[in-house]
Parts: sequence; C-alpha cells; structure tokens
Amino acid sequence: MKNRFRKGEVVLVDGIGKISEKKHRQLGIIEAKEYYYNEYLVTLISDKTEDWFREKDIKIVMERNFKKQEKFKVVLAIDIRGLEIIERKIKKMPNKHNNIFNKIDIYKEYQAYGKQYAILVWTSTYWSENNFVVNCIQSSFKELRKQNIAYKEIIIGETNPDYMKIFEFIDNDSNVDIFEICQKIKIKNVGGILV
Repeated sequence: MKNRFRKGEVVLVDGIGKISEKKHRQLGIIEAKEYYYNEYLVTLISDKTEDWFREKDIKIVMERNFKKQEKFKVVLAIDIRGLEIIERKIKKMPNKHNNIFNKIDIYKEYQAYGKQYAILVWTSTYWSENNFVVNCIQSSFKELRKQNIAYKEIIIGETNPDYMKIFEFIDNDSNVDIFEICQKIKIKNVGGILV
C-alpha cells in the first residue's frame, strides 16, 4: 500500500473529522498515516487541532516534485536488542516497497563486555522521512531510550555536505560511541573509514 500523501505536505481537507465529528473544508498538514483504516492524521492550519480524515477527503494543494535529489551517508551503531525491535517494527508494516534495510552497504556485528552490537552503513542513499524503514528507525529511538538500549546514528548530506544530524543515546553504554566525524566517518581506535 503506497502513501498517497507525504508527511509534512500541505493538503486541502474536505470531509468529516473522526475526532471532532464535524465537517471541515480547510488547509492542513499531514502528520501520519493509519494503514489499517487508510486514514491520515492532519493538523488543521486554522486552529492547530489534529484530526483523522479518510484518504478520499484529502486533496493535494501544491504540485509535487518526485525527483529524488538529496543523498545521504548514514551510519548506525546499535545494541542488537535495539536492532531486533526495529526489525520487528519493519515486518509489521504493510508497505514493503523500497526497503532500504535490503540496501545496507556494510553490516558488521561486534562484541564488547559481553554485549552484542551491530554497525549498519549506507554509503549513499535517499534517507527520506517518508520511507517506512527510516520512519521505523527514527520512531524507535524513543522506545530504545525507555528500555535503556544504546544507539548512535549519524546522517551526513552527500549532495549537501553541510547537512549533519546525530541521534544518540550513549549515556548508559558508550560501546556504540565508536564513530569519529571528520571529512569521513571512521571507527575510533581502529581507523577504518566507513563513508
């Protein structure tokens, strides 16, 4: 099942909201999709409230450019338990198109102090928030923090080298803090260049 609308896209809503049970005809911003009911969570621009609308009640306002332009280099060091949580989430998703988990360039497991960890590397990929795997990874970080599971993700723009984002939870376990950022991403104390 393909998403008709993208997260963050401005749309025109013309239908009855599931929460408010009122008829709306106004602009909104797509927040999320509920795959089972095929409904979208939309933040209404006029009053900043959120409501669920059926796909048929939503229309595109602006023309979209579907060309993928931005490419990224992405590395993720994670406790194996965290990787298993992400993989379970991915398997539950109904949309199996463009699974970037199948496009990992480097996968390496390592052990430190009796714990198992994994390094995942994408040397050149489209890292879009609309991709269901990227969404699963990013949304899992909050759950991993609650369960005290360490991770570190670094995203560097390939087409825009000034772009960089780091997501990490290393307070309890520094065994995932293994990347050094310079012009390239390297593994600390080993010196191997990943991307």
